[in-house]
Order: sequence, then C-alpha cells, then structure tokens
Amino acid sequence: MGSKVGHPRYKGKSSFKKRTKPRRTLGVIGLTGLGIGGIIGAGFFLGSGIIIRQVGPGIVFTYLLAGVILAQVMGSITSMAINVPVRSSYQEYIENYLGNFAGFFLGWAVFISGVLSIGSEAVAMAVYSKTWFSSIPLGIYALVYVLIIIALNLFGVANLGKTEAGMSVIKTAVLLAFIVTTGLIVSHFLFSPHPTGWKLIQSNGGIFPKGVGALFKGMLIVIYSYAGVTTVAMATSRTRDPKDTVPEAAFITTVGVVGLYAISVASLVLLVRYNYLSPHQSPFVTALNFYHMTWFSWIFNGVILIASFSVMAGTFYATEWMLISMALRKGAPPWFRHSGKGRPFPALIATAVLVLMTLVLAFLLPRTVYTDLTAASSYFSFINWLLILLAFIAWHKRVRKPGQVVSRLAFGAPYGAWIMAAAIVVLGIYSATIHKFQLAFFVFLVLSLVILAFWLFFVRRNLRTTG
Repeated sequence: MGSKVGHPRYKGKSSFKKRTKPRRTLGVIGLTGLGIGGIIGAGFFLGSGIIIRQVGPGIVFTYLLAGVILAQVMGSITSMAINVPVRSSYQEYIENYLGNFAGFFLGWAVFISGVLSIGSEAVAMAVYSKTWFSSIPLGIYALVYVLIIIALNLFGVANLGKTEAGMSVIKTAVLLAFIVTTGLIVSHFLFSPHPTGWKLIQSNGGIFPKGVGALFKGMLIVIYSYAGVTTVAMATSRTRDPKDTVPEAAFITTVGVVGLYAISVASLVLLVRYNYLSPHQSPFVTALNFYHMTWFSWIFNGVILIASFSVMAGTFYATEWMLISMALRKGAPPWFRHSGKGRPFPALIATAVLVLMTLVLAFLLPRTVYTDLTAASSYFSFINWLLILLAFIAWHKRVRKPGQVVSRLAFGAPYGAWIMAAAIVVLGIYSATIHKFQLAFFVFLVLSLVILAFWLFFVRRNLRTTG
C-alpha cells in the first residue's frame, strides 16, 4: 500500500532500459495536436453558455483561474515525464510515488470516465447532426461516429496525432475568426444595431451581476472543459525525444488553450448580455444569430461536430492506453498487456465494446439519469488532477536529483503544486454543495466504492500472493 520508490522496479531509467520500449512516434506537432484536440471540445463550445448564465461576464476569471490549475497539472506531468521515462502511462507515476491503491484508483477512474465521455460526445454529436438531416435516427448517427473513432485508432497513434493536429487547426481558426469578428463589431468597423462592449456589461449588472462568489460556481464545468489534458499525459510515453518534445508541446498547449478560452468567452460577453444565452444551444451560435450571421453560425455548428469528434478520438486513445497501463501494473487482466509493437488489439476491442454499451444505455435510460452518469466523470477529473499534483510533490521531495529540470509551468514548485492541490479539494467539496451537481457527486461516490471493493477483494490479495 505504501510508496515503492525504493524498489528496483521503480529506479527510473535503469529499470526502464530493461523493458521493451514502446515505439515512439509523436513529435511536437503531433503531441500538441493531441493536446489541443483533446481539450477543446463540446464541453467548451456548449458548456460555456451554461456557466456564463450562472456567473456573468466574470466568467473570464473562472477560466483563467482554472487555467492556472491546468498549468500546474501540465507542469507536474511534464516534469516527471522528461526525467523519469515510463513504459505506458502517467498512471505509473501515481503508483510509484503515492502507492499501489492510488495508482489503481486513478487508472480505473480515468478508464471509466473516458468510456462515459466518449459515449456522451457521440450522443451530443448525433443531436447536432440532426440540424442538417433530421430524418436519420440519433442512434444511427452515434453508432457511425463511434465506429469511425474505432477505425481511426486502428491506424495507430502517429496517424491519430496528425489527424488531431488538423482538427485542432480548424477549431483554433474558427475561434480566432469569432474573436476577430467581435473586435470588428465592438470597434464599430462592422455596423451593430445593439449595444456592445463595456457599455453592454455595465448596463446588465457589471462584471459580477450575481456576486463575486458566483465565480466559483461554474468551476466544476470549467475544469471539465480542460479535462482532456490527460490525453497529453497519456501520450508522453509515445513521443520522440521526450526532453525536447514534451515541455514544448505542453507549454504551447497550455498557453494556447487557456488564452483561446479566456478571450473567446470575453468576446461572447462583449457581444450579447450574459442572460440572453441559452443552455440548449452553443453560445457562439446564439451570438452569431443575434447579429444575423447565419452563415457563420452554420460553420460554427459544424466546428462543434469536429470538436466533439476530435475529443472522442483523443479520449479513446487515452482510455485504451490506461487499460494497458493497468494491466502492466497488475490492476487489470494480463491479456490487456502490450509490448509496444503493433496495435494493442485486446485493449482496443475492450474499450470499443464498453463504449458501444454506453450508447445502449444512452438510449435506454432517461436522459437526465444518463446526463448525471456522464457528469460524474467531472469529479473523477478532480481526483485525476489532484493525484498528479501529489505525485509530483512526492517526486520533487524524495526522488528528484540535482540538475533535473522542472517545467516552467510548474511555477513555484513544489509550493505551487501544494496550493493548487488544496484548491482542487476545496472546489470539489464546494461543487458538491450545489444542488444541480449533487446527483452527479452521488454517482461518483458509488463508482468510487465499486473501485474500492474491487481493490480490496481481488487486486490487493493478488499483489500479496505474487509479492
């Protein structure tokens, strides 16, 4: 149960060299593409409207604050990745520095939330697709999208990285186009019959119309919109020249995503009053329709589909490799292990089957129940980030050698990581007191108890037997 840092199995590079090394195929562009592609998804393009209604124009600060936590998490995983190579995933760091149970819990938490997220994105994409072809059943859309994702992962991570990079360019370009359009409207280069800019904010209650405390109410959803950072963390073991590739890709991904999120939501509140945005439609589409830019809103709806597709691809990859990592660490059946050569078909097939099962649940369960089931993955994201920060703190204190580089994103190490870890705990507890999140929190607790029971009655006993 305790830390195994002193065991020869966890001696970093020396023991790593004795293993079969995985084929390293990702460069800076591929890893950055996986990062941006895995983070910017429907959780932002749709969820931002819900949070803006709850918080008001001050939502910009919510995204920036969550971005600070994101930077620490990315800096923590980057620092460990460039100094201590691992065979499969960052789950190894959690187990090595925080103990067997922590690594086991994180592995299954990421796997469960990944499967749920993929199913949720597929259902969301099906709903958006009916904008163009309403006669096709939702189930057909969702099934087709999942099958495409499975096929894409069959081609291998190198092609996935290139595909994600391409989709990331599209998503980034359309957000930049929206920001530029906002600038032209606010500066009166484009005619607007409506008040815009600071005057619009002042006339609707200022930056915090619902009080400064509202700043933290949407933090659960905002952090979930950043949750795809685990895609980068999962891919660090598959990169070429990790000491050069990982830090550069992590920095570009973090600064790029936080900047795009903050400026994009700022653009929204400069165009339309915060309470005008509908929780049932993308706030970007609502804003563009408000200014009669129907052609642009159609493009944005298409980009939302691309965003969801991109997140599905990255999440599937991360989920599949987490299962492999669990098998290598004796936390999952041994037939999911992978030597690093060829495609990991057992893990890929198992992940695919479970995702298809979530689609069945999506169309059998009442929509509110399924929504709460998938929303529980937000709390797993809290746990995921918390364990990464704690593992980094343990590595920095007990294992780090003189001269080993710490990522510039992990500023103030290790105290910055301590502060962000405490912030995550406080935010998680606070969100559980909000009525609309309580059922999701209950689902999270139930799933956590299932993981705990599996550990106590099966895995721990097996570890004791095998030594």
